[in-house]
Amino acid sequence: MPLTKKIITFTVFIVLSSSFFSGCLFDDLFGGTEFSLISVSITDDDGFPSLSLYFSCTGTVNVKILNPGSKIIDSDSYFKGDHDIILHLADFRHSVTPGSYRLRAYDNNDKEIYSKTITLSGSDLSILSSEQKWWKKDNGKYSLFGLSFNVQNNGDTPSYPYETVVDIDFETISGLVLPSVIMPGKSRDINCFIYKESETDDDTFSVNLKDIDENILASESLSVDIVDNVPVEHFEWNFRGKRQINIPKSDYLYDYYIGLDRYSVEDYSAYVFNPYDDQYIDILIDLFMSGFSGTKDPDIINYAVSFVQTLEYKSDSKTNGSYEYPNYPLETIFTGDGGGDCEDKAIYTAHILKNMGYTVALLRFPDHMAVGVNLSEEAISAYEFFIDGYYFLETTTGGKLCGFVPTEYRELTSEVIIHPLSDRPLLDHSWQDGTITIFTSTDIWKIVKVVLIVENIGSITAKNFVVEAGFFTESGLKSNTKRDTIVNLAPGMKEKVVLSVNIPKSIT
Repeated sequence: MPLTKKIITFTVFIVLSSSFFSGCLFDDLFGGTEFSLISVSITDDDGFPSLSLYFSCTGTVNVKILNPGSKIIDSDSYFKGDHDIILHLADFRHSVTPGSYRLRAYDNNDKEIYSKTITLSGSDLSILSSEQKWWKKDNGKYSLFGLSFNVQNNGDTPSYPYETVVDIDFETISGLVLPSVIMPGKSRDINCFIYKESETDDDTFSVNLKDIDENILASESLSVDIVDNVPVEHFEWNFRGKRQINIPKSDYLYDYYIGLDRYSVEDYSAYVFNPYDDQYIDILIDLFMSGFSGTKDPDIINYAVSFVQTLEYKSDSKTNGSYEYPNYPLETIFTGDGGGDCEDKAIYTAHILKNMGYTVALLRFPDHMAVGVNLSEEAISAYEFFIDGYYFLETTTGGKLCGFVPTEYRELTSEVIIHPLSDRPLLDHSWQDGTITIFTSTDIWKIVKVVLIVENIGSITAKNFVVEAGFFTESGLKSNTKRDTIVNLAPGMKEKVVLSVNIPKSIT
């Protein structure tokens, strides 16, 4: 599959023409600015618990929301007119702290012109019902393979369950809840992949739902209900003889991954760093390696990749050769009869090898993707390093061993981009609501307002990075830039950045 898409991340390059100019908004220059709040409600803004405000103002205003500790947690400026806005009450997927919040509006001279107290009690969850997933293994024993809950929120703020903790057979096990939000006064199903290898002797077990800060959101005692309700797919292939394996399918995980939007970044490590299938991949490795007795690293790697190589090659699009849609590993295994194109198979293989403890990377060529495996120089006597200490591992074509480089890629080392799968941050961003706003007639000249949602899709915290917006000349010189520094952004977290950039007066 051609891999030709080029993405520039975190460079806000703004090109203007007269057709983009809109919103002729004038401040009230002759009297005091008035602010009128028309409606306010609690909402969820794609993972951020928020206030939805609809208001009218007669001049430029700055609207702020202060938490119970009197700290400003969100703010933004608006010009004369009617506005329908969102202000965040807490960080991404975090619980709202109960207490009194203060909504304040200030005029262009920083004079307070409006204030309102909003008292919130927080979320209040109760588990209404549950469903247990039990996998009947080849030995006839059952393993707990997932939990689903129908949960009611009796509180007044959105709730974001993060983890399920189960006490069973004097053992504590846990699993991540697949991302979901339960709105006030509503109930919904939430799903968690959680695994207990051995069959239980207990008749009941206890469950705690926790938020991202480990606060308990709900607790329940459940009766054990063992039912054979996990589908199993059978695969056969050859590696020094006939091999076969029965792979259990987690419907929860598969449905989650096929429903995800694809990232805009060119670094496909994000599809390995996603944490929700880590436990599943470890189970798959244990199941897979139980049928192999080799002990040397090259043999283990060649055995692991042999299964992937025999999966069917499937193009992302039969009608558009440049179309690119990377799959997560569960999609590559279970979509149809399994299979995918070069990046799909490389992502799957890299995830397996990384979880097995190998140092690996994704090797991106202009029209191909392979895996790089870091071993010692003496590990594979028949081959040598392809690039930067990595042996080449072809995942698309059957029978290709670790270290073998197909002829068409042997002279392309200068064109390879290496994406190591060592723990690191990886940043992506999107425009909130998919747009930027241009104001051309205000009391503070002409501005472009940029609202970004920045996400860390890597595996460790991103620290002290800068988001910059501005205008750039054809020769690359910056003009009227604004910057914001994010001190810490944990894996899987998002942060909103608002930058207002003055339009250069010389621009046409």
